[in-house]
This record gives sequence, structure tokens and C-alpha cells, in this order.
Amino acid sequence: MVKNASQGFRHLSLPESVHEVLRSRILNNELPAGTPLVEIPLAEEFGVSRTTVRAALRELQTERLIEVLPRRGTFVTRMSAEDVTEACYARFVLESSGLAEVWESARAALVIDMTDAVRVMQLACDKEDLAGIVEADTEFHRLIVQAGNHPRIVEMWSTLNGQMGALMRSSLDRQGIDMAEAVQRHTKLITAFRRKDSAVALTALRLHYLDPTHG
Repeated sequence: MVKNASQGFRHLSLPESVHEVLRSRILNNELPAGTPLVEIPLAEEFGVSRTTVRAALRELQTERLIEVLPRRGTFVTRMSAEDVTEACYARFVLESSGLAEVWESARAALVIDMTDAVRVMQLACDKEDLAGIVEADTEFHRLIVQAGNHPRIVEMWSTLNGQMGALMRSSLDRQGIDMAEAVQRHTKLITAFRRKDSAVALTALRLHYLDPTHG
């Protein structure tokens, strides 16, 4: 059983349980890029069938955390710089759409909720748990896109969630920053959102996603 920030506790199937453990290991760099993942040893470790392991690996592949190479095997991977940029741009566009038009009515409550999400992120950082940071990051940015009050946009944004773990792990590795810096970047974003000028907040959001040198 696992706790989801927006859904409470939920029971996991065997493939979901194996997926969650492997995902956490990959995100926390216990399984670094290039590590092979072999079905039989994994099935023996978890006490499940190879079919169960295969289902878990398919989900990891969808999330771009692993790569399946024909005749070579399955390996932990990292998103390319181009894929990271595209995913970040898509999230920025979706989160920024509609936000300015509800800025006056939504800003104060949004900042409070974003601050709570960063507190959760900091707790995960204290435990050196990148998987936990990814969950908190997803909640943080969900608050922003939901504030725009366009349910269809939120639905489109949610389709990108599966890639966020791979995106964050790849970004941390490529930029050479640690988890504490990732948390600090969200804190700085909150500072911009406290301003009454929506243009300031949207510029900060763009830099947050699209300028890797922005701290």
C-alpha cells in the first residue's frame, strides 16, 4: 500500500509494487544509468513471476527510466537533453495558460498551498529521497496548473506526469546540482508568485523550466 498526495492510500498490485521499488531505486541513483535489469534475478529477488517483472519494466520504460535494446537487454537510462527541454516547455505552456486571468483571485491561496508542497519536498530532501521530491514537485506544479481553472488543460498536463521522475533525475545529473538545490529553486519560485504582478510570476516559471542556469 502506498500513499498518493491527491488520492490518499491505495493498494498496489504486484507489478505496481515491483515498479514502485525499482522506480525509487532508479530515482535515488541506487541503480545508476547503464545498470542492467534482468528479469530472472529480479523475479527471484521479489518472489514474483517473470510476467510480473515484465509488466513493471514496461511501466518504467513508459516513464523513460529504462531503455530496452533488442538483443542487448534492458538498462537504466537518462532522458536526452532534447527530451528534457521538450517536456519542460510543454509543462510551462500548460501551467502558464490561464493563470494570468485568475491571478487576483487565485494568487494568495495558491502561494499558501505551494509553500505546503515545498515543506513536503524539503522533508523528502532531508531523507535524500528523490522519489519523494518528485511526488512533491508534481503536487507543487499541479497546484499551479489547477489554479488556471481549465480542467482540460489539467488533464493534458497530467499526461506528462509519468516522465517527471526521469526528467528530474536526468536534470540533476546533467546540471550537477543536488536535491537541496532543487528544493531551493521551488522556494525562489514561490517568492515570485508572492508578487502581485502576474508577469513576474510567469517569467519566473519560464526560467524555472527553461533556463538550466537559473538558481
